[in-house]
Amino acid sequence: MSGRFSGATYACPHCGFDTPADGEFCTMCGRALPPVDPSVYQPAGRVVRCSAFLLDLAAMLSPALPLAVIAALLGVAAVVYLVVPVGFVAIWAWMQIWQSLSGSTFGKSILGLRLVRAADFRPPGLAATLGRSLIFLLTVGVAGLPVLRGAPGWHDRLTGLTVLDVLNGADPVAGPPRLDDYR
Repeated sequence: MSGRFSGATYACPHCGFDTPADGEFCTMCGRALPPVDPSVYQPAGRVVRCSAFLLDLAAMLSPALPLAVIAALLGVAAVVYLVVPVGFVAIWAWMQIWQSLSGSTFGKSILGLRLVRAADFRPPGLAATLGRSLIFLLTVGVAGLPVLRGAPGWHDRLTGLTVLDVLNGADPVAGPPRLDDYR
């Protein structure tokens, strides 16, 4: 098996150009493309995935304590009832955009995880990340229960996404090495 994905694209490891994964040479720089082998990617384990989720939840809840203290000092309960939910949603939205472009959130970046499309290991895009979150929300978290057994969650399966451990396996989203990385 060649490990290539029919119709899929990926970034050339030499120049970063988005090139067909079934090609032998980059259509931009002309250099030979290494084979794309899905076996170099390590699926994320259940403990680290749950830990990343808890870190993301903590990040979304982080405005609550200081705002509650301010509300108590000012005697304005509306701060807690109005501003805290708005802050939660704003941080959630920011993490969805970040995740759609890079496959990372606060928790995923700290623990070395990356959310990618299962078909071609590229960043998921906004529609997929929002769909994944919506499925998780509508099922009140039940969609994530298979993760506790070490299986992909329903929210991942239905959106065609997967979570990779990029500390112990390859990182398909990281671009080609830059000269600054070696200085």
